[in-house]
Amino acid sequence: MSKLFIKLNLLLVLSVCFISCSEDNDGLPSVADAPEIIMAQSTLDTIIYVQIQQDKIPIYLSIPEGCGNENYPAVVVMHGSGGMWSNDDPTTGKMSSQNRDWREIFDDNCIVGAFVDSYSGRNVKERSGKWTDAPDNFRISSQFVRPKDANMALEVLKNLKLDNGKPLVRPNDIALLGFSDGASALAATLYDTDSTPADWEWTQSFDGNKYDASSGVQPPQTKPENGFAGGVFYYGGSSGYGYWGPGPCNENAFVNNIYRPYAPILYQIPSKGYLTENTLCMVDLLEEKGVPVKHHIYEGVGHGFDTEGKDQSEMARKNAINWLKTLLHITE
Repeated sequence: MSKLFIKLNLLLVLSVCFISCSEDNDGLPSVADAPEIIMAQSTLDTIIYVQIQQDKIPIYLSIPEGCGNENYPAVVVMHGSGGMWSNDDPTTGKMSSQNRDWREIFDDNCIVGAFVDSYSGRNVKERSGKWTDAPDNFRISSQFVRPKDANMALEVLKNLKLDNGKPLVRPNDIALLGFSDGASALAATLYDTDSTPADWEWTQSFDGNKYDASSGVQPPQTKPENGFAGGVFYYGGSSGYGYWGPGPCNENAFVNNIYRPYAPILYQIPSKGYLTENTLCMVDLLEEKGVPVKHHIYEGVGHGFDTEGKDQSEMARKNAINWLKTLLHITE
């Protein structure tokens, strides 16, 4: 265990908490069902574990220091295909450098962070090899598995209480941030299930093969009654492998692609990203449908540019935090 992690955990009242999903409402717990978690006012970091179906999923919680000790906004973070931890080792409690950077950004802006590890609890280190192909990749699907993790983190944040009985997080001021595969999961998490056609069949296609419920494709969770305030989407894919219908660049997408988010999204798009084309098409499609989205295109950078330390990376982080401040009602 890292010395920093051990030192921080000496301050904690809460070390590990197991939370079970309700079997109703597609496994999504309501605020009433999710238990209260009591945290000491001195807590800065902790890892809790939530039970999602058969898996125990870690969530790393970071609490800013020197900002008071209650009534925070919060952001749930969905990692990319490389996983959440430094050197793919969750036992150290040390997150990747990208997540540590964002934890510092949240601290500087008095935001609680909830970093969700969708892989290690499912015995996956990275989205590579067999985990990129159907049906193996259904176990960590960004369309219908990882959104359960994000929604559970949302409910956990709503129910965090300090040991003086006061809530730690403002329940209406929780946003979502996702990178690469985590951005695709963000889009799926924010899908407005109320807009699904009555006769819709949930399927996906890989390498010319079509998969349905018999192969493990699942419908999305019903959207939360009090969901996320919005999200920031960094260089993810937007095709969904046909989950939402024809890809957003398809000539029939306006009529036959059903994707529509229930909350506003800021799309952070690199000009040289290999997933850029379908995401630009999705942004155009959503704007044409009157959906509240915004986007920035960063010239001269490609996929993963958030971690490159370039001017574009810093500008994107500035744009992201400004967007989050508006969503989360953060005033200077």
